Amino acid sequence: MMSFSAWNAIVPMACVTAAAIAAMVAEAFRAPGERMPIGPLGAIGLIGAGVSALLLWNHNATSFGVVAADNFGLFVTWVLIIVGLLSIAISQPTIDREGLPRGEYYALMLFAIAGMMLMATATDLLVIFLALEVLSLAVYVLTGIRRDSPAGAEAAMKYFLLGGFSSAFFLYGIAFTYGLTGSTRLDRIGSLMAAQAMSPTPMQLLAVGLVLIGFAFKVSAVPFHMWTPDAYEGAPPAVTGFMSTGVKAAAFAAFVRVFLSAFEPLRGNWSVVVWVVAVATMVVGTVVGVRSPA
Repeated sequence: MMSFSAWNAIVPMACVTAAAIAAMVAEAFRAPGERMPIGPLGAIGLIGAGVSALLLWNHNATSFGVVAADNFGLFVTWVLIIVGLLSIAISQPTIDREGLPRGEYYALMLFAIAGMMLMATATDLLVIFLALEVLSLAVYVLTGIRRDSPAGAEAAMKYFLLGGFSSAFFLYGIAFTYGLTGSTRLDRIGSLMAAQAMSPTPMQLLAVGLVLIGFAFKVSAVPFHMWTPDAYEGAPPAVTGFMSTGVKAAAFAAFVRVFLSAFEPLRGNWSVVVWVVAVATMVVGTVVGVRSPA
């Protein structure tokens, strides 16, 4: 029989998920025109997640062998909790002004945060992919939650289509990695890659490249940044702030965990590419961002 300690690592995201479900239930029972404090439900869930993450500090708890609440993951979890609390705090004016569905809005935001937390603490490529899809699907809907806005619908469609392509690249990278190592666990992949690192094969480089493309899309890295202006412009302001902080933090956390664990033996092959992409993202993003529209 599984002990309760086996669930410890997922307690923070469980608190957020419970708050999201509570927001959905509250919306279902809300009478038309009734102002129900759904936002505070999300804040309570996030505070509970923060307290549980604090209690897990320095304990290196693991759940099911694929979720690790180590100090790195808990730090990112706290960052995501702060982002979530600030997003909820600034969302009220946007909801009132735009007439957005309150319960759906908060539930989607909380589900996205739960996916981000899982993405930051997962130690298995398939679990990272599932977490990525959970947060992505919620953010797609949040981007187009203004149903009467053509710009919002266009932004959500572009984000969804390009997000689907990036997920396909990421999943292909996982498939190639599994084919090479016979595992999707980051620690096992790292040890098996280390045994072959003296002479990396084209298949290994292809697997690393496909996974890198998937992450590069999520962090809006050049040249996979074309979706960003449309999505940020078409989404409600509070959602734009949420996407530009929470999604990026979770993606960077997963990127660090994957590339400094599973693909660490191949650092000599991918580090230069990451340098070039990072410099291009900063330079191109700055130059294009300050350019006045025609």
